[in-house]
Amino acid sequence: MDASESLSAGHLIVRELEAHGVRRAYLVPGESYLDVLDGLHDSPITPIVCRQEGGAGYMAVAEGRMTGVPGVAMVTRGPGAANVMAAVHTAHQDATPLVVFVGLIPTSHRGRESFQEFDLSGWFGSTTKKVLVLDDPDKAAEVVADALHTAVTGRPGPVVVGLPEEVLTRRTTASAIPPLTVGVPAPDDGDLTEVRARIDQAERPVLIIGGEDWPQATAERIARWSADRGLGVLGTFRAYDGIDHDSPNFLGILGYGAAPVAQRVFAEADLHIFLGCVRTDVATDGFTLGTEQKTIVIGPDPDAHGHFGRLDEHIVTSVSRFAARVVAADGTPDYAVTADGAVNEVAGGKTGAAAAPELPAWITAARAEFEAWRVPRPAPAGTEAAPGSGPGFVDMDEAFTHVRELLPEDAIVTYGAGNFSGWATRFLPTHAFPSALGPRNGSMGFGVPAAVAAGLVAPDRTIFCIAGDGDFLMNGQELATAAQYGVDLTIVVNDNSVYGTIRGHQDRDYPGRATGTALDNPDFAAMATAFGGLGIRVERTADFREAFAAALDHRGPALVHCLTDPAIRGARL
Repeated sequence: MDASESLSAGHLIVRELEAHGVRRAYLVPGESYLDVLDGLHDSPITPIVCRQEGGAGYMAVAEGRMTGVPGVAMVTRGPGAANVMAAVHTAHQDATPLVVFVGLIPTSHRGRESFQEFDLSGWFGSTTKKVLVLDDPDKAAEVVADALHTAVTGRPGPVVVGLPEEVLTRRTTASAIPPLTVGVPAPDDGDLTEVRARIDQAERPVLIIGGEDWPQATAERIARWSADRGLGVLGTFRAYDGIDHDSPNFLGILGYGAAPVAQRVFAEADLHIFLGCVRTDVATDGFTLGTEQKTIVIGPDPDAHGHFGRLDEHIVTSVSRFAARVVAADGTPDYAVTADGAVNEVAGGKTGAAAAPELPAWITAARAEFEAWRVPRPAPAGTEAAPGSGPGFVDMDEAFTHVRELLPEDAIVTYGAGNFSGWATRFLPTHAFPSALGPRNGSMGFGVPAAVAAGLVAPDRTIFCIAGDGDFLMNGQELATAAQYGVDLTIVVNDNSVYGTIRGHQDRDYPGRATGTALDNPDFAAMATAFGGLGIRVERTADFREAFAAALDHRGPALVHCLTDPAIRGARL
């Protein structure tokens, strides 16, 4: 490129994002990065204008989780950067690829307490993989390529890039560069031999799945391999959609709201194999459950960040690379993966559907118990006056009977943090990745922005968000973003007029002294209508099914506002 073909550093940033396959940039505009916004004007990258930086960040996290390409958020300096911090922390603890571009004050103004000045590295240094600042316009493409590469290599996570205002407008003759290749080590034969030996020696081996590297072929391979090897399978907290929950050896989800059978299987196992995840405080109920078993960790992080307890074998590789190698090398059946991702067994030179393996009795019994636990339990007949069942309240257990029946199997379910999410994680099985988007760091306000991003990434799938009243009001304004971009999504708001999770802790630890947890809520259905969507208020269980069906049928944002009993904060046991 000669001088006559030069472009600004801000425009080159956009060109480099295009070269990496970025489809959308979630943003709240700011004067500090106007030249990047100008570069988006003629770009195939769609700028998604959000209502608050927290919502923009959560949408970018959801996109990164669904696609494997780092989600991109753009915010301004000072307050804008502060607002996006929760999303950065989410990506950090959830190991999700994210790149946040933050506009900065002019370099000549640094160190003078200038308007909206702050310390970029000081704010983000402990919760990101890397913090970069573009001080040289000729390096704009290199900085962007570095950020996007860092976000996906090893243990994925967030990268923050600072953009000084005046540097963006300077001209450069530099060009966009190709994406940097991501190197992924493969397990060797010795690794697989050791895994096989440990499984053969175990009486109750359990595979715990997690992370985000679960394309269909990988999910099929692991489901079949785990069944062939007699492994019980558990999903980790809010990262449980790696394999089809209809798999006969899938036995539940660990973490808050776990099925008793899942916790028991985890505790009674004599071998833990963590694939794409590690043993955490949430999975172990505060480091009290299943911490001493022989342990294999398989994943891309050489440091096994966050792992607690024994570690007897550590294979540094991706989930997909491990799945491909273990299916090719392990066991007597040979496998073929078809174009649509299905795994078939090759016997005698002929490819046919693989026969279901015979599972150990302990897995079959645990599966039956898990299936029984996962069926919603409507209130017993004659208990109309019981708490949560009568007029004025919606029984969410019975409501989720209808949610489960009416949602298509390929629906994407989103939620933030709170007891209300337990109805989704308990009663809504998933069948293919990505199908569940929840914040593994327990961040409230994630569900609505995640639903907006899911609708943009996968417009052909049904998007369902379950939200609590407090959770919804943290980022519910992003319904305006959904309406602006024609996103089709359905939200159920569980309105019990209280921060339910915290109130439960208060009732346990400070009985009769609940303080600071009550909520006086607006009419959420009227809010949805005001944002240009469909809003339906439901005060009786008998009216829920019709309302939910109407919301699913509505094209665009739709919300069902359910009034629920403040005393009911979870599903019936």
